[in-house]
Amino acid sequence: MNIVYASDNNFAEILGISMISLFESNRDCSEIVVYILDDGINEDNKAKLLSIADKYKRKIFFLDVHHMLDSNMKQERGSLSTFSRMYLTKLIPKEVDKILYLDCDMLILCSLEALYNTDIDTYYCAGVNDCLSDAHLKLVGLNSTSCYFNAGVLLINLRLWNQDNLIDSFEKFSERYHGNVPYADQGIINGVLSEKSKRVALKYNCYTALYDFTYKDLMTFRKPTKYYSEEEVSEAKTDPAIVHFTTSFLSLRPWIEGCKHPYVGEWLKYKAMSPWENVPLRKDNRSGKKKFAVKVYKALPNGLAVGIAGILHAWVVPMLKRK
Repeated sequence: MNIVYASDNNFAEILGISMISLFESNRDCSEIVVYILDDGINEDNKAKLLSIADKYKRKIFFLDVHHMLDSNMKQERGSLSTFSRMYLTKLIPKEVDKILYLDCDMLILCSLEALYNTDIDTYYCAGVNDCLSDAHLKLVGLNSTSCYFNAGVLLINLRLWNQDNLIDSFEKFSERYHGNVPYADQGIINGVLSEKSKRVALKYNCYTALYDFTYKDLMTFRKPTKYYSEEEVSEAKTDPAIVHFTTSFLSLRPWIEGCKHPYVGEWLKYKAMSPWENVPLRKDNRSGKKKFAVKVYKALPNGLAVGIAGILHAWVVPMLKRK
């Protein structure tokens, strides 16, 4: 399996812990090669990442992407390094015709060979459908029947990306928005690739909102037209292949003090196996306004809180992004 991560120095620890979970859960895979899109990882953290690869007898390669990242790129959250995914055909060796991209903020809890072997010969990529309203999809030129992917897990057909010169398509799409595409690189990827992509099982990208809300409340909050069934969501949450610790206004991520995510214990287990074992958890640095908003949400009756949040997320936020 050829795997790609993207990270700056701030997320090197998070990357390393994810990589340990990948190697632990895929011990039966004969060969795993990891490419790290490196946006300024320092030498100490590189040495730690290399020590993980050595321990599991796996290969990793650092690909310097700092020179590729335009200072005018707008990233709403996380690292600018994720933009470097758009240039994979320039970065990955030409003999590699398929790769699996993984965000750093996830745990891999089982073998990924079934996902990796998904047939995408006629598709640009395969991924998990995100839970968003039509208004969000329209921001990047999609309609209610389109699949909008959470780009944290993407199985990518590099052969087709090369053949159709998608770098040019990505750049032209970004130019239409003057570099300020809604949801940044994820918006670009969906705007260009959505109509030639394959949906895979939700268990391969169980993002935080699935655990923050019941199915009914999630549908009220996000208001998607097209999504997985309640049974599919329940099965994915119960037995996830990949847990994705995405940003959520209702909860903290496992490397932050006070996290109550159902899989925080698993994350801490892998942290204890890492070279960052003794690094303290990070402080909750949310602003006072954000903390107050969460308190208000939790103080309201659940139905009212979810209803108000749903109006804001599904309709008001897209309206503000259009301006």
